[in-house]
Amino acid sequence: MIVLMRHAQTEGGSGRYIGRTSLPLSETGKRQARELAQTLWDADIGTLCSSPSSRAVETTAPLAARLGLEVKRISGLDEIDLGSWEGLRFEEVRTMDPEGYEERGKHFANFRPPGGECFNDVADRALAALHTLAAMPQNVLAVTHAGVIRSVLCRLTGRPMNQLFHFMPEHTKCTVLKHTTAGLESMGTAIDPADLLHTLG
Repeated sequence: MIVLMRHAQTEGGSGRYIGRTSLPLSETGKRQARELAQTLWDADIGTLCSSPSSRAVETTAPLAARLGLEVKRISGLDEIDLGSWEGLRFEEVRTMDPEGYEERGKHFANFRPPGGECFNDVADRALAALHTLAAMPQNVLAVTHAGVIRSVLCRLTGRPMNQLFHFMPEHTKCTVLKHTTAGLESMGTAIDPADLLHTLG
């Protein structure tokens, strides 16, 4: 199985376009990361992966140390690239590029900010990475981002990508994927880390 986990809580991103922009974990986020190590220390996890983003790496670090596992950083699991909009406040973009601001609000699936990605791009690269991970013989825990989880779930459930905000992954909550003969299937979302102990066996 593959477990997708959203990184721990961050600070400094409110009201801004945050994709690849680096954000530190908040004090709550640091506590969540420590709690993960305490909760999952005896979970059946054979491979530990992370987005290259600092907030994902920091979330993974205490658990990696506890399990004695190397964290594989996978670019396909990184958050959406927002190009020239990265780090800007919503109102800045609305003033600077009103047409783009309005277009993205209507068409998340295929709108790309200058130099950036759309959510269909995110789904393509994330699913390519996940299919590679699915070939591994042991359970995989991958710490990633809300945008990645939303776009993957849209693809796997057949929900239109423009409805990706139907899915609201919370910090450190999990989505479990199973590899079947038909491909990857979602076995559950919004799963608390403590409940993974039963899910993974």
